[in-house]
Amino acid sequence: MERNIQHRDFRRGLRLEPTADQTFILTGGDLRRRLERTRRAEEEGDFERACRERFDMVEEIAEALPDDEAVELDWGDDNSRAAMETMRDAAVDALLAGQTEIAAAQLELLLDSDPEDHTEATPTLAMCYVALGDRECFEDTLMDIDDRSPIKPLLKAWDSFRRNGRSEAADMEALRRHRAFAAELCADDHTSETADGQASAARELWFTFEPLVGRDGGFLEYLKRELQRK
Repeated sequence: MERNIQHRDFRRGLRLEPTADQTFILTGGDLRRRLERTRRAEEEGDFERACRERFDMVEEIAEALPDDEAVELDWGDDNSRAAMETMRDAAVDALLAGQTEIAAAQLELLLDSDPEDHTEATPTLAMCYVALGDRECFEDTLMDIDDRSPIKPLLKAWDSFRRNGRSEAADMEALRRHRAFAAELCADDHTSETADGQASAARELWFTFEPLVGRDGGFLEYLKRELQRK
């Protein structure tokens, strides 16, 4: 099917350009430099400035993309990759601020632009759908998560807990088999340093999911209690 999108120009310089590979790139806007500036602001402790600039950047990116169809951005293009990384980082900002609907919208936009999911946004979007009670979208998104990942049984356990007040035994058993992640979920301290690769990966997963899952009254306490059952 022939695509009729040629280019789109915007006030701040972002321009959507087609490539020979049926993808698109965003030119202008100096997105890589601006994204790195937000990361430096974070390192300096100025989280408010970093979040505000990322939010503004996502608004510009969304404005540069068509409203009526999804276009795939070229991950190999540095400016376009910076756009996708910005959408991911801004979604995390929104989650930390308790703005789950905004985070979901940003992640949906990201995955429309990056169907191969280079930033691994799918599990976080599935988590948003659980929190929002959108079961249809959750079930659709869950199918795109690797069955071997500990994220899948965690999300299923959380979804059933929200609906029924308890998690399915099969999901709890699946979580127990991911020993490093189960240990992290049960830990009282999530700040100690570890050199073990699996434990480090489990710690990273914990910090990804805790800001939203931890707000859901009693689930983490329930999860810890059930995982420690013999």
